[in-house]
Parts: sequence; C-alpha cells; structure tokens
Amino acid sequence: MTEAQIQLQNALTTTFLANMAFLSEYDNELYHKVDELSCMIASGSYKEKYELEFITEDGDFDIYDVINDKYLYNRKPKKINSDLIRKSELDTNNSMFNISEYFFLKEKVKIDRNNRFNFNDVKELTALTLNDMSEYSNLLKDSLEDKKKLKRVSKFIFLGTLLGRHIPKIEKKINADLYLVLERNLEIFRLSLFTTDYSILAKKGVVFSIMDNDQIEKSKIDFFLDKGFFYNYLIKTSSTGINIDKYLDNILTILNFHQVSSYDYNRFLYTYVNRTTNYIKEGYKILLLNKTKESNIFENIPILFIAGGPSLDEKIEWIKNNQNKFFIVTIGAVYKKLLENNINIDIITTVDEQEFLNEMQFDNENISKINKNTIFLASSMTNEKILKKLYSKNLFLYELFSPIYKNNLVVSGFSIGEITLDILLKLNIKELYLIGFDLALNQETGDTHSSSSKSVITNLNLKEIQNRDTFHTRKSLIKVKGNFLEEVFTTPLFFKSIKIAEKILSNKNEDIKVFNLSTNGAFIKGSIPKSIEDIDVTKFSDLYFNAYDFLAFLNKNSLDTLSFDTKNSIKDEIFFLENNILTLLNSVKHKNFINFDEFFKNIFKIYESCFEYKNLNNIIEGYFKIITPYLLYHFNDLKLKNETKKVNKVKEIFTRQIENIILDYISCFKRVN
Repeated sequence: MTEAQIQLQNALTTTFLANMAFLSEYDNELYHKVDELSCMIASGSYKEKYELEFITEDGDFDIYDVINDKYLYNRKPKKINSDLIRKSELDTNNSMFNISEYFFLKEKVKIDRNNRFNFNDVKELTALTLNDMSEYSNLLKDSLEDKKKLKRVSKFIFLGTLLGRHIPKIEKKINADLYLVLERNLEIFRLSLFTTDYSILAKKGVVFSIMDNDQIEKSKIDFFLDKGFFYNYLIKTSSTGINIDKYLDNILTILNFHQVSSYDYNRFLYTYVNRTTNYIKEGYKILLLNKTKESNIFENIPILFIAGGPSLDEKIEWIKNNQNKFFIVTIGAVYKKLLENNINIDIITTVDEQEFLNEMQFDNENISKINKNTIFLASSMTNEKILKKLYSKNLFLYELFSPIYKNNLVVSGFSIGEITLDILLKLNIKELYLIGFDLALNQETGDTHSSSSKSVITNLNLKEIQNRDTFHTRKSLIKVKGNFLEEVFTTPLFFKSIKIAEKILSNKNEDIKVFNLSTNGAFIKGSIPKSIEDIDVTKFSDLYFNAYDFLAFLNKNSLDTLSFDTKNSIKDEIFFLENNILTLLNSVKHKNFINFDEFFKNIFKIYESCFEYKNLNNIIEGYFKIITPYLLYHFNDLKLKNETKKVNKVKEIFTRQIENIILDYISCFKRVN
C-alpha cells in the first residue's frame, strides 16, 4: 500500500470507530447490530455483498455491488452527492406537506350556528369547522400551492443513506430540530460509518431505523412524527431513490393516523360532550366498565364477534350451523344479515352519531325482528332517533374518549369494530373468535365490506398504480401483513383501526385468547390466526346463557344519575375554566404581539393548562392540531410581510373562537350539575 492509501485507510477506520463509540451511547441496539455484522465479516461467516471503493477520477467513494457487478453511484459519487445537497434547501421542495384540507377551501358554507347543539349531520359540524378555519385563511390569504422560502425546517428525513457523504452538508444547510435516518440494508449502512460522521445529527436529535422489521420501523417513524407533532406540517426529505416506496407508504400512513380532521373538535364538543351530558340529564343508563372488568360472567363462554368485513360472506353458513356454540355479538351494520340467516344475536353494538343510520341500519322493520332478549350497547353520542327506537330496558350506553362518570373506563376505537373489541375485553371475556374483522379489502374484488352489510361499501381497483402525490384516507391502497396471506391490500382508514385494535389487545390479560378467523384479512398483533377448519366445534357444548342474569348484571353495573363524586369533579372543572383558562385567555386577548413566535408561546400555555381535564383537552388539542400547522407554515415564510399586524389579527380570531368553545363546553356540563 502507498502512504496515501495507508492514510486513507486510517482515516476510514478512525471515522468508523468514532461512529461506533457514538452509537454505543446513542443507540445501543443499532451499535450491537452493526458490531455483530462486523464480527461475522471478520470471521468469514458472512460474505460481503458490497465493497467500498475510492473512485480516483471522481475524487470520492462509491459502493461496488459484488453480486450484480455494478456501482450504486455509477462511478459518479461526487455528482450524485452534489445533487442531493443542492436539492436540500430551506424551501417547500422535496417535502411532505401536511396541512388540514379545511385550508384549501376558501368559501364559507351557510350554516345556522345558533342551532349547533342540535346538529345531527356530520356535514353540519364540518361546515362549522370550515367556517372557523376560513376566518384564518381569508385573513392570511396564503396560497398553499405556492412554493416558499422558509425561515427554518423542524423535521428532516433521509430516505436511504448510501455512503451518507451528503448528510453532513445537508445538516449544515438545514439545521433541523429532528432527523430520521431510514436504511433497509445494514451492510450499506455499515459502509457509511467509514465515510460519514453521524454524530452531527444528534446535536438536536436523530432517530435511526436501520434494517428494522416492518413493525419496529413503523414504531420509530411514529416516534419521530409524534415528537413535536405540531411541526409535521412540512417534513423535508432527501432520497437516494433506492427502495424507498415502502418508506413513503409507512410515513404517509402514519401521518394519516395522526390526522384529527376525521373527528375534529366541533364533533367532539357538539356531538360527544353535548349528547353525553344530554343523555345523562335524560336518565339513560351509562355502563360502568370499571365495575365489569373483574367479573366472571363470561368465564366459560366462547364469544363470537361478527363484524362487517368481506370474509363474513364466506363464513355465514358456518356461523349459522354453529351458532348454538357461541355467545354472539355483532354491530349495527351486520345484524340484518344475521337475522336473514336465522342467527340469534345476544348483543348489538353501535357507535355512529349520524342521523341517516336511523333508517339505513335501524329501520323499524328490522328492529321489530330482533329478539327481545338482545342487548343493545350504544355509544353516548349515538343519534337519539336510534336510541328511542331500541328497547330501553335492554339499552346501555358506554362512554368514549374520556369519562364523565368519575373513575369509569372509556372505550377506545376509531370505528365500531375495535370499539366492540374493547368493550368485550372490558366485560372480562376469556375466549373470543373474530369473523369479519378483516380491516382489509376483499383481495379479489377490492370491496371494503361484506356484500350485504349496512355499511358504506367502496370498491377499489387493486390493479391501479398508486400515485403518492395524493394520499386518500379511504381510496389509497397500502399493503400490510395478512392474517394468513403474506400481504393483503388495505386502506389508510383500515390501517388506523388495525393499530388501535393492536393497542387494545396489547393491554389484555394473558389468559384471554383472541382468535382471528379472517382468511384474507390483516394480521392483528395480539390475536391468533385460526381457520374455521381448525376449530373442533364438537368439543363445544351447546351454550346455555341466562339472558335475564346478564341483563341483571348490566343493570347492577350501570347508573342513570351522576354520583356525588362525579358532580364535585364537574364543579371543580367548571371553576377551573371560569377562573383560570378564561383569565389566561383574557390576558392573551389584551396583549399586542410583535411576532408569531411570541404569540405561539402565549397560546401554548392555554393548551398546556388543559391537560388535566381530558374531555376539555381532547377538544382544545383537536383545535390546536388543525390551526397550528397552518399558522406555523404561514409565518415560516422568509418573505413574510406585516407580521405584527397579521399576528394580532390572528389573535383576535383565536381568542374569540377558543372563548366560544370553552363557554359552550361549560354550558354542556352545567346542565348535569
């Protein structure tokens, strides 16, 4: 070796050892992963597929692919690195843009705000939110489609590393608050440790996901997005272009998971809080799930939960033939199909607040066919027209999101499927079988639901090439691990339900067995894939379950009036709002702010002050999650003019809207106190 080669070798080794020392402290798991590979290479048990090579004529390093006899930089590393650095600027190019759709619509919608406590249609509440947000967009007149030069970038993602030679210079230009480094090939990443100092990314913060399995990769992406989530409005990226499609799918899907516009602050206030307090006032029975979690009423009772996924169609005969072996639970969209097949139903659950379901799912004809012993479990925001149709003696309401009844357990979920799953676990069941809980499409037809379910069925083209320039909650296709198949097509909306279902199952007792019988559905961590052919129903005795005992159990564990403790808790919250939050809001109202950063620090105190009161926090956080990204984006314009004037106009809109929210929230709780 020449002297120059020796010096180069020493420099590479020094960089590698420095990186390993850094990783041993910063990301010990990744350190051990790289160290293990290094040991395998040294011992000869692993034959390297890639080699580090210095391209003399180019003056930089390349990666030689031994197996495919090619260079990953095409022997032009300097040009490729320069291009990557050039494309990374403080602007809106090469970024993921994440602003609520409300700000892309400029017009107001005519809606009688005075009737807001009586809205029955989601469209009415959506219009309410749209009009709130249009006040901001009409004031600021920000054309979100226009390119911008930015003052700062908060979040940055490296999609693939190659040798990482572009990374330090990009970091110097961007100086982001948090980085995410994604690379699926550990050997390539290991080579980059010889050529790039990764410690510079840790000055503020960096998350590494290197050759992680899909589950861990998603969890790290989720961590990255959750940290400083207000700043997800614009995430800059730099891509090597090698195997990045799956990264984009995962990032976009998880970004969608964090969206709040699907159930925004106005729906939370005027549907959930408003209706729950009304139903308490009217004396509906509220199920106390904190009391049922220790029961043994289902000790030796196998539960069959039937949801509305496509696989229901292929299993309906099996259900019909074996119905006497199970306690059967289903949802509002499916019970009609079961009745048509003479299948007895023990529990029907519903959550939906919309008035049209009154006729779509709960028409008088089908309700009349339901067995008088069937129990109805409805959310405390279910449309009252539906509640009035159900047999009141058998009707119990459950709380969602955050409890009003002190110490009660609430039900988690995005849709009725995972909500019902959570209810059943809180009833302390021991053995659960899932049918139609697919959370995936029919893998042949692209249908979202069973053919005769009373759900809104969408048919998606499974062969259509996906354009990631647009990412639609209900229509974009993504692939996830299948329950039996290696991969299945699903949608971002179903993915959201998958993650919630997995979270619910992660908290169940170990002795509770949950079997997923879906042939073409998504894999749900925490459940056990099982085909109906593998269930030996001959070992199941015919089920005798005393419906009257179960009704008595539910009555014992429910209330139709507020307890003394709950009333005191509500009284304390009202006092806090009137004497703390409104006072804080009033101080903001009477301040003049020089810039947006000053204003944001002050209003953030309001957001932080609401953490203790969960229902209030859900509403205020929902409002902040819609408005803050838009404002952060607008005021992050390097060419912004009249900042002081604009920010004080924004202040006027903000304080008035927040005050209206808080006063309406207080009025809801005063009706039950």
